[in-house]
Amino acid sequence: MISSAEYIQLKAYARQDGLFFGLLWIITFACLVYSMQDPSLQLGFIIGAIATPFLAYFRLRHFRDKVLEGNISFRRAFAFITFAMGYGSIIMAAATYIYFYFLDHGTFISVLQQSFSTPEVRESIKQTGMNIQEMEKQVQAMSQIRPIDFAFSVFSNGIISAFFMGAIIGFIGKREPTTEQI
Repeated sequence: MISSAEYIQLKAYARQDGLFFGLLWIITFACLVYSMQDPSLQLGFIIGAIATPFLAYFRLRHFRDKVLEGNISFRRAFAFITFAMGYGSIIMAAATYIYFYFLDHGTFISVLQQSFSTPEVRESIKQTGMNIQEMEKQVQAMSQIRPIDFAFSVFSNGIISAFFMGAIIGFIGKREPTTEQI
């Protein structure tokens, strides 16, 4: 069990690292949005998505080695990752809301709808075995979603993924003190 001071310390470092996650996800989201105009930005989206668990492990290792003198229990590691990614999810949800409410004005959905009219996209959708009409219906349904709903969806998905990533990365990054260190 950790003390109140240790819990406050954990949350303080998690808030700082949550800022890193939030910024990474905002950049990744920007790459996704603008990749519809410049396909080379898809690489930025892919790198950002793949970088998340590695950044989480790197920040956990930094917290463990620099702040906790090399030892961290699974529970504390799990809490640290979950809190950090949760704080990052709050930042990302706010950015998503700001983007869709103030900046987008339907551009994202209209670009998606236009992409279905190109023969290349239609052919690739057919090759994957998906139904084009069903995808068009889903995009049409997305156009009815309010910005706050997008933001809430991003936040809830972030919290759920934080829970699972916290468990996996917490298990990998834990380091209990050996009997020689005690």
